[in-house]
Amino acid sequence: MSHRARHQLLALPGIIFLVLFPIILSLWIAFLWAKSEVNNQLRTFAQLALDKSELVIRQADLVSDAAERYQGQVCTPAHQKRMLNIIRGYLYINELIYARDNHFLCSSLIAPVNGYTIAPADYKREPNVSIYYYRNTPFFSGYKMTYMQRGNYVAVINPLFWSEVMSDDPTLQWGVYDTVTKTFFSLSKEASAATFSPLIHLKDLTVQRNGYLYATVYSTKRPIAAIVATSYQRLITHFYNHLILG
Repeated sequence: MSHRARHQLLALPGIIFLVLFPIILSLWIAFLWAKSEVNNQLRTFAQLALDKSELVIRQADLVSDAAERYQGQVCTPAHQKRMLNIIRGYLYINELIYARDNHFLCSSLIAPVNGYTIAPADYKREPNVSIYYYRNTPFFSGYKMTYMQRGNYVAVINPLFWSEVMSDDPTLQWGVYDTVTKTFFSLSKEASAATFSPLIHLKDLTVQRNGYLYATVYSTKRPIAAIVATSYQRLITHFYNHLILG
């Protein structure tokens, strides 16, 4: 082999590297941008879910405030009418119940003869807050609802109300849990506690598993957190968009 041919052969890897390196670098940068963009979108949605939970909690507190101002005899038609009028003014409260401890006596619609004793609360906070997750009771028979009790009054809330936020992502899944008991009290229709619960114990705020990207955001106001997931395909779509649009 001549010296010239040997020189050209040795120079070939360098030429290939110079040609391919900018392409590889562009692909890598586009991927990083796409991943950052999707993670930011997930965190934004998670924060919206937490904000929605705050709104629901605020409505439950306002309902309890109004109910506690009632001065008459409890569980009479007048008392039930008062409770019904209160919840009609709040979008996210499905029902209102009068209770003594964990013995539920009557709601705005029904008053069982012996009331109903609910199993111990999933979450308790002093002095008088008890929350029951996904419970099926005679007051909302056939549906697993959240029962948020403060003192003698219990606000009944659809679990979806806590975190349901509009999105154009059909693969989006989410759940909100309390960080004390590590229990989910709101899950989207597509999400399952079996899939989301293991993520509670991970230290990483963003993870990838089972073809999905997950992001966790913690509330700064109370011991709750939201986990949001989207299909890995959404990341690929953003990646291609960055390649095409630059």
